[in-house]
Amino acid sequence: MNRKITFLFCLMALVGTLKLSAQPSQTDTLNVNYYDNFPYAYMENGVLKGIEVDIIKKYVEWLKLQKDIVAVVNYKGYKEFSEFYNAVKKGGPRTIGLGSVTITEDRIKEVAFSPAYLRNIAVLITSGSVPSIKNPTAEEVGKVFGSMNALAVNESSHLKYMNTIKSSYLPSMQINGTETQNAILDKIAADGKSYGYIDIVAFWAYIKKNKKTYLKIQKAFNQPYEDLGFVLPFGASHFSSLNEFFENGFGFTSTKAYHEILQKYLGYEVLETLELK
Repeated sequence: MNRKITFLFCLMALVGTLKLSAQPSQTDTLNVNYYDNFPYAYMENGVLKGIEVDIIKKYVEWLKLQKDIVAVVNYKGYKEFSEFYNAVKKGGPRTIGLGSVTITEDRIKEVAFSPAYLRNIAVLITSGSVPSIKNPTAEEVGKVFGSMNALAVNESSHLKYMNTIKSSYLPSMQINGTETQNAILDKIAADGKSYGYIDIVAFWAYIKKNKKTYLKIQKAFNQPYEDLGFVLPFGASHFSSLNEFFENGFGFTSTKAYHEILQKYLGYEVLETLELK
């Protein structure tokens, strides 16, 4: 009799376990706003690609494996950084922004950030015919840049760096805003009289495609080791899980998958410098 009762109890427990394991996965929505910027997020032959896009795909896989959540992802692209940034800032709770966004003290007052996924160096670019400034002084900067056209992407950290040059060396500087880094590089290449800050990856990508264009880095003005992160509106529902994805264990940036994503999109010239370890 006791054996029968024990058998029935085990059978009921097994059935209960099977029912629990058969529970359907939770579903969630992820609204991904991205700033069209090679090699972070860009369209190629109708397919969305890039470093940030591939990392988000890994995050979606992680949600399914670790949280049993099936995320339905909706992508929306932006050509202008300021429009992208403001859309994320005002976005709903399921919004995540991919925009190669620098984590700064000013921005963390406006939006939430994921842990950093990549380092960045902002570099000042001129035409190759412009003299190199090695030890900046007001006299030398005025002599070289005084009659040139200063450029910066609107609402970017580069604008802050240009203003630093202005306050330190060239008070008469007038900074002209653009919406893309490529627009700055095109202007520098076309007239030889413009200069501006660019992310080193954007510069690398540009000269890779325009090998006959003579542009150079004014190394004395490098702004080294910024951190890039995904950006979210305050109160975003994915904030905690995205942080767990990046930081659990040794962290996503210590994985083979992370390294392979960077290898897929970056050249050896910048990979070792920018990869987080």
